[in-house]
Amino acid sequence: MRRLPIAAAFALAALPVAAMTQKFDGEWTVEARTTVGSCQPEVAGTVTIQDGRIVASSGADIGVWGYIEDDGVVSARFTQGQAMLRAQGALKDAAGAGAWSSNTNYCGGKWTARRAK
Repeated sequence: MRRLPIAAAFALAALPVAAMTQKFDGEWTVEARTTVGSCQPEVAGTVTIQDGRIVASSGADIGVWGYIEDDGVVSARFTQGQAMLRAQGALKDAAGAGAWSSNTNYCGGKWTARRAK
């Protein structure tokens, strides 16, 4: 009887994972504005979304991780050296907006995005 839950767990793990949404794939121009703290007042660049995941940034030496849900909800993290920034928000059609914060630099603000291509 104890083996049944373990077998069920392996069976569930073997189910195919649903593909992330692709409707937001492509390049997006992003502008971030600081509203709290003393980080750089404004930053602009591009991010690339592929298969619903944020896979690249135009910023030099910036590590990216993030995804976009089917409904457009964005969850992302950007790193450069020891600094880290988290961003949340939403994309809809060809535009998006949200908030960002950095625990390492003690600042935060708002971001907007537009589909570039």
